[in-house]
Amino acid sequence: MNSINLEAEVISEILLKAASEPEFRKRLIKNPNKILECYDISSEAKKIIQKSITDLIQ
Repeated sequence: MNSINLEAEVISEILLKAASEPEFRKRLIKNPNKILECYDISSEAKKIIQKSITDLIQ
């Protein structure tokens, strides 16, 4: 599996976790940089997640 597919999988996992776990979602919304630094993904992938979370809470 190439790195793009791997990152897409991690992005999906994080967003699914945010959707299904309210506590994780709150922490992700409150401090996305701190939560996302635990994941080995590119800054671009982190931006995608942050934008997705921002879109969800609007």
